[in-house]
Amino acid sequence: MNSNRLYRNRSLTDNVNMVFDFVGENWKKWFKMMAYFLLPFSVLLGTSIASFDIETFTFDMTFVGPVFLFIVGCAVVTALQVMLVKWHEDHEGSLDGCTMATMWRMLPQATLKCLLAIVIGTPAIILALLLNIVPIIGLLALFGMLPVFLVAPIMLLEPKDSFMNNTKRAFSLGYKKWGRLILITLIMGAVSVLINNAITFPYFMYLALESTLELSTTSSVFWSFLIDIFKYVISVAQCFMIFVEMGLFVLAMTYYYGSVATEVEDIGLESDIDNFAQLK
Repeated sequence: MNSNRLYRNRSLTDNVNMVFDFVGENWKKWFKMMAYFLLPFSVLLGTSIASFDIETFTFDMTFVGPVFLFIVGCAVVTALQVMLVKWHEDHEGSLDGCTMATMWRMLPQATLKCLLAIVIGTPAIILALLLNIVPIIGLLALFGMLPVFLVAPIMLLEPKDSFMNNTKRAFSLGYKKWGRLILITLIMGAVSVLINNAITFPYFMYLALESTLELSTTSSVFWSFLIDIFKYVISVAQCFMIFVEMGLFVLAMTYYYGSVATEVEDIGLESDIDNFAQLK
């Protein structure tokens, strides 16, 4: 029996713990999947970041490419996390049998659906961020848009309904437990900050040394080459960790959805009936 079932009434703390329990129990396969599907995006984005120069920056077609790659990467990591949870739920709490070939068959359609959700939802999120010019209104608008992050889990876990109905249901469930949704978002945001600081610390150390010791003015070609390699590796690592942080956030939203759907709609009871043979 799956003791960590998706559709189960859980507290805020339990939902957060579920994310790290899922990753902890399946960390080898989870990390391997993340690296296999997201590292190519990270390498391409890292190359763009490593060569970025703020002094000569102009918004042109060369900027569109990295933005497009990032959006597609967001769709891939979202689809990957939800599909892993779905597999885990359908196979008695295990990722056994979930291979790269299996994900290659499942991900294209799921990614396209997530891409649709991201393209439609992003303008609303950007508008909410712009409204932060008026702090209270902007903050309320931003919190008000949080249920949009439930659309992808609902759409992929229960694909029978239309996109519009899934969106309505996401906002309905989100607002019924809005305070809990805000708290879990803030908690996962804090986790992301901690992870991001860990990976960016070496880069900030380099910047401090560069300004103090004037490393960039050295005449050594070999040293300059090493610095370029270091900046490239750190940039790729930063991009990959952004996808990791995003993956953890999607897991949190997925398990939050499962908990709220159980509490509000008794969907867990329906799942128990459908899986009666596995219950003890």
